[in-house]
Amino acid sequence: MIFLFRLILGLLVVVIVTTICGLGYRTYLQTETQSNTKITTPNGIESLEIASLNGSKQWIYLRGHDQNNPVLLFLHGGPGAPEMAIARRFGLELEKHFTVVHWDQRASGKSRREPFSEGDLSMQTYLDDTLALVMLLRKRFNQDKIYLLGHSWGTILGTLTAREHPAFFHAYIGMGQLVNLAENEHLSLEYVIKRAREENNAEALAELLPLTPPYTEDPSELSVLRKWLYHYDGGLRGVTVVELFGLMLRSPEYSILDTLALALGFDAVSSQMWPEMGKIDFTVQATKLEVPVYFFTGRYDYNTPFVLTERYFDLLDAPQKEIIWFEESAHFMNVSDPDRFQHMLINKVLPETFPTVARQ
Repeated sequence: MIFLFRLILGLLVVVIVTTICGLGYRTYLQTETQSNTKITTPNGIESLEIASLNGSKQWIYLRGHDQNNPVLLFLHGGPGAPEMAIARRFGLELEKHFTVVHWDQRASGKSRREPFSEGDLSMQTYLDDTLALVMLLRKRFNQDKIYLLGHSWGTILGTLTAREHPAFFHAYIGMGQLVNLAENEHLSLEYVIKRAREENNAEALAELLPLTPPYTEDPSELSVLRKWLYHYDGGLRGVTVVELFGLMLRSPEYSILDTLALALGFDAVSSQMWPEMGKIDFTVQATKLEVPVYFFTGRYDYNTPFVLTERYFDLLDAPQKEIIWFEESAHFMNVSDPDRFQHMLINKVLPETFPTVARQ
């Protein structure tokens, strides 16, 4: 009995020491990251703060070298998958030309700290939150127009907000543009089954063949599809999950609890929103956008299949439109090809859409 007690005590000490060392190392990485990326320009901004959006406290993170630069609002994907914690991966050059605003949406990431009910998680609520943040930023930075960039789920919010309020935006950028959710999921499943058959992957086929897209009746099936989609590089390509996790560990903006909240919130928010998302078909609902439109599209993207983006692009009526291809990327070109991602925003989108008089 004494031996067993000593064994348990020894294991407990090892766990405690390992945990303390791990947290200490993480603190060192966070401090190093903050020091290496600190914004020190006279009119710069580097601010993590709470915004009140429709009575809900939600976290935003603002970075930029000059607050007179145009504002770029980044709408993350998921739903429930903020990218604030990896923002430095694809934003350090961008911040020299824009004031970049990352936002952890309602019930997602850091914003999951705040009380909410399932009744709050609706398409209209998220659209109202988006508009409220747009109005807040326009007023705060004294800019009539800002840039709106949506990623994946964020393209739903971005497209509908740009459709309803075009006067507020210089341009809309759809990255991994979602077009028609039902068709999206059928094409995604077809791709993964094809790849599994090519490899004679019996395990994958056993899990994939029973799936019934678009999963609006049983959103839990979506996690099965996504597991194999990412296994076959149709979602993440050119960067690993381990690398992304490493970036999150280094983030000064995210605590361990925030990271846990992100992981827990992703499935919960996605499951809640998926039935409403199943009604999206922009080939009917958003055939005209009265702002310049740029689609950032990965050649290997089967998360939001590029063929649907091409089809939508062809029928879309906009004063200016262009598809910008990322030839070696899938769904996350901002993290797999951050140099091109930033270059195209700075040297393509900005000079084509930002009024010369406002840049002088």
